[in-house]
Amino acid sequence: MSLVSISFLSSFSFTVHCGKRQAIDNKKINGTALLKNFIIFVLSNAKLTSIVQLKLYIYKSMTKKLFILIALSLACIFPSFSQEVKKPVENRKYMFGLKTGVNLSWYKPDSKDLNNGGLKPGFSYGIMGDYNFQPNYAIAMEFLVSTVNGKVNFKDPLTFNDSVKATKVEYAYSVRYIQLPISFKFRTNQIGYIKYFAQFGLAPGIRVSAKANLTGSGLPWPEDDRTALKVNSDLDESFEPLEYNDDVHQINLPLIIGLGIEYNLSGNTDLYASLRFENGFTHVVKDKVNTVFSKNLAISAGVFF
Repeated sequence: MSLVSISFLSSFSFTVHCGKRQAIDNKKINGTALLKNFIIFVLSNAKLTSIVQLKLYIYKSMTKKLFILIALSLACIFPSFSQEVKKPVENRKYMFGLKTGVNLSWYKPDSKDLNNGGLKPGFSYGIMGDYNFQPNYAIAMEFLVSTVNGKVNFKDPLTFNDSVKATKVEYAYSVRYIQLPISFKFRTNQIGYIKYFAQFGLAPGIRVSAKANLTGSGLPWPEDDRTALKVNSDLDESFEPLEYNDDVHQINLPLIIGLGIEYNLSGNTDLYASLRFENGFTHVVKDKVNTVFSKNLAISAGVFF
């Protein structure tokens, strides 16, 4: 290669290199100018007077956008999470759970010699189970320990210890039963997470214990001796008047009717609440003259698993 060619190529390479270098410098200059123009534009439009205010403006804008982004993300996540957790199980064949409740009960005398003494509170607790033989129909069974109480007042004086006459005598009974309620349950379709139901059946009870507090005017014993009398025990027969047999019968068989709701928490877990009326059609106390029936209004709460 000749010396002239080498000289020409060297000059061309230097020219290209210088051209590229100048283009890069021009881009840097142009970029710096654009950034300055952008800052001036933002300052003028946002009515900002300093770089510090510009930084604060940008920070607030970014914080606001970040907050909106987080809120939108949570709004998308939580509905899907709740839909995954709260999946009611349709058409379960068997359901089992626990329940407890309080009741207000009273005795209704079917005798001209007795008056109703008013309401007396009680309680119940136990287990429950449903057999769903159709989507909206079930047989409900329970095993409960229940206290069904009541009072009776005597209109006429009673004779104690063969001679002592007492007036305004009241028996306040506290009777504990093992109850085995069985009923038909009629459910609605699920509305949201709630099912409503009505039930109708029987609640047979076996007496476990029966006690009474005896009050009145002219009774021959101090008050402490007349509390928690075991009315079915021979030991306390001396407190029984001549005109009245205070023994409580072994079996109680009330008719039940009730309303309630079941709220699905998640999967198989349902909260349960009910209001039930028990109408006893077998006598609680009966002698030659007096007959007494029990009535009971119960509020219950529980959970199915």
